[in-house]
Amino acid sequence: MTDLSIIIVSYRGWDRLTRCLDSLMSLAGGSFSYEVIIVDNNSDDDAIYKIEKQYSGFTFIHNKINGGFANGNNIGSKAANGEFILILNPDTVATSSAVGRLLEAARSNPDYSVISCRQVNEKGKEVNATGDFPEFRNLTGFQRSILRLFGRKSQRHLTGSSVSFPDWVSGSVIMIKKELYNRMGGFFEGYWMYFEDVDLCKRVSDDGGKIVFLNDVTIGHDHGGSSRINLKTTSITKTEVQISRHVYVSRNIKGAERVLTQSFLVINNLVSGAVMAVIGLVLFFLPKVFVRTVVYVKLLNYYIGSLFRISWISPRAAGIKNVNN
Repeated sequence: MTDLSIIIVSYRGWDRLTRCLDSLMSLAGGSFSYEVIIVDNNSDDDAIYKIEKQYSGFTFIHNKINGGFANGNNIGSKAANGEFILILNPDTVATSSAVGRLLEAARSNPDYSVISCRQVNEKGKEVNATGDFPEFRNLTGFQRSILRLFGRKSQRHLTGSSVSFPDWVSGSVIMIKKELYNRMGGFFEGYWMYFEDVDLCKRVSDDGGKIVFLNDVTIGHDHGGSSRINLKTTSITKTEVQISRHVYVSRNIKGAERVLTQSFLVINNLVSGAVMAVIGLVLFFLPKVFVRTVVYVKLLNYYIGSLFRISWISPRAAGIKNVNN
């Protein structure tokens, strides 16, 4: 059996993808056997076939749809032969040492269920890759700022050791045993992008598993590389952040708190978003500002559609016809 299957879900962003694959080529000859599986989410660009020829030692899967991050990784996991799976973003750059230490931690600590590590961008700045499970009091940046003001820190920062145990770790770097990934049902495909990693960590945690972050292992991550290609892609991904938050709440918060939380999110998004949407209209010639207007329109369409569907699931998600909340 192969020790490790590295799964990368890609959508264009070819320069970043090739840098990622170049870094994985350097893993050859290490102390572990591995395979690399790239799932292309229907990029509709012949460049992917050129990259496939360039990295002929890797496995390429051409998804017929862009079913999202969760769907792509689940497809990749079905083709994986490794005892462990390492999920990587296409805008990451890994070293043999970093991957080896992640694998060693997983092997040496059977109680470590989901493992990630420190991530830094090209300027050496650390990328936020952990957090607390969402609940009513920490949904927005303002609420989290208030919590920090009163001394509540993220669980990752409660220890100064090389290992910490946050609620969740980012799906940009996740090491997990394939058997556990399959037993958990993989990523929930009702998410198109974002929060599928938080959801997986929640299910693993509820099952008694440990979510682990290695503070002394570092992988490069040019955050947002695949989600900020152009105005259209940026507006879609920013909208999906809000949609996925609703999906997470619908699955993981119960009773009156769920109703309160969903209502708060809708009101907050519509009220605060309206201000930014108006500013975006005025400054339509500035793409980074105008995108707020586009996002607001997409959110309105989502909310209206949700009433007819009676579901919070993202319309873009591959599993929309097969999942209920």
